[in-house]
Amino acid sequence: MQMAPLKYEHILVEESGEPLVDLADYGFVLEPAYYNDGLSDTSEMYLRKAVAERLEAVREELSPLNFKIWDGWRSREVQQNIYMKYWKEMESKHPDWKEKQLREQVGIFVTIATDPNRIPIHSTGGAVDLTLVDESGAELDMGTRFDHFGPEAAAFYFEQDGDNEFYDSRVTDYLG
Repeated sequence: MQMAPLKYEHILVEESGEPLVDLADYGFVLEPAYYNDGLSDTSEMYLRKAVAERLEAVREELSPLNFKIWDGWRSREVQQNIYMKYWKEMESKHPDWKEKQLREQVGIFVTIATDPNRIPIHSTGGAVDLTLVDESGAELDMGTRFDHFGPEAAAFYFEQDGDNEFYDSRVTDYLG
């Protein structure tokens, strides 16, 4: 199955005026991945208030499990740092690839931040990278590690039951 970039540019993004809130106030396990990797200059993590409150409500339902959050709102600068890091990894792994192929492959998993017509979803404060942890803080197995850029990262990948036709149609529908 060939993965393709998500097509969401047609969705109008409007400022809601809803504040960003500091996730340190919500009792989640925080591990600021991009700060730890040197791609962000702050360890603080934020989400839109409604998103944080929804996660808090879900966490209460999942108790004693908790969420470990790696990333929420990010600036375009951090987004571009992530894009360039992955670009350099792909360029090193595939030295024969031309710029067009690199742009296409990197764009499957990471949104470029320099295009003013694209609003990276993390830059809205409405997207979050997280996993579940048990009472001791150990991560539950979700099938891939954080920021895994491969087919296993696609929605529905683990629902395929060995039937790629089912998987292909679900992912095709999802990716547009």
